[in-house]
Amino acid sequence: MSAWTLVYGRRKTGKTFMLRKYLDWDIYVLVSRAGACFVDESGRDIKVMGYEESLERLFEVISNRGVGVIDEFQRLPEYLWDFIALKRSDVSGRLVLCGSSLSIVRKVFSKRSPLLGLFAPFKVDLVFPADSILAFAKILDFKNALLWACIARDPWILGVVEVRRNVVDSLKANYSFLAGSVTGLIGEIFEEEERKLTRLYDAVLRLLAYGYWSSRDLAQKLYEARLIQRPEPGIVTGILDQLVDMGLVEKIRLWRTRGARVFYRHRSSILSILLYFDEKYSELGLIPSRDSIEGRLGLEVQFFIGELLARYKNLTRAYALLPKGGDVDIVLLDKGSPVIGYEVKVGSMTLSEARRAIENMKKLGIPRYGLISLEGELPRIGDEQLTAEDLVKIAEEESRKYSEEA
Repeated sequence: MSAWTLVYGRRKTGKTFMLRKYLDWDIYVLVSRAGACFVDESGRDIKVMGYEESLERLFEVISNRGVGVIDEFQRLPEYLWDFIALKRSDVSGRLVLCGSSLSIVRKVFSKRSPLLGLFAPFKVDLVFPADSILAFAKILDFKNALLWACIARDPWILGVVEVRRNVVDSLKANYSFLAGSVTGLIGEIFEEEERKLTRLYDAVLRLLAYGYWSSRDLAQKLYEARLIQRPEPGIVTGILDQLVDMGLVEKIRLWRTRGARVFYRHRSSILSILLYFDEKYSELGLIPSRDSIEGRLGLEVQFFIGELLARYKNLTRAYALLPKGGDVDIVLLDKGSPVIGYEVKVGSMTLSEARRAIENMKKLGIPRYGLISLEGELPRIGDEQLTAEDLVKIAEEESRKYSEEA
């Protein structure tokens, strides 16, 4: 970050932690919701100041090659943007703005913004699969490293859950607290986006977690709940696109799936898991069983591994739903054509399961077949067999490749 930089991304992705721990700053200004600023200068006590006073102090510090940060920049009144722009030519130091709202990025880089051209954007997103895997592979066995890596791409969970050997037991033991935390987190995201967390948006996120993935089915459910006036997929597509922009939802291409081209799902595995169980059990006052948590985690792991392999092979990740039920967990495409499909099992895979998966891939015209199991030996059929250890090695190669390109 040698130039003036705008760091952005949705809340709880580790922006503040990254800046405070790894950026050598001289002054750090946190803008509060109440209209005050907390000003932290290296080696001094934290002071509470007003907007203008805190900015004046910040520019004093960075005037001579210092480094300053304004965190939660989206809370700063826009009339002060002109002041920041005027100061650009007066100081030789660096300024980093940090915002938890995607709307702030659009405003900063809009044609009428006084800050246009002054800041380079830097997005902080979910942790890359390879990086997450390697972090846990240092302290856990291969299988559990992959399971923890899947849910801990959202780093906030590591502040509330102890990393034990078994991720399922940890989620079950902390379920009540986690369920409450995730509801509050989603509320904060919409608040920072200047959107009220309405029943409509909340319903869409919960329906996605519950397995409704198409705009058509979502529109019908929302219409039945009287949350939209007409059961039209186009209405829901607009909502989903906004959630994609916020970093909450992703759309995955569907391969040869009748009646649909896109599969919508939560980007965050831990949000998906917790919202699913909150919707299913909260009103009953129940805690999900170990088997049910394991099942939902397995579903998230298949998409997680799919993203890892797509990045590693430089291919497009896709998914396939079969006409009579079932699916192909991972389909990797090159310019729209299938290259290889994979069946993923968190536990062991039997020979009959492997044969059935390969037969499904053949029916869809997928030319090569891969089998992935995080536990035990794999049947020696198909074109690729990947164990948990193999996936960790792939993560190492992917991370090394990314470092060389950076």
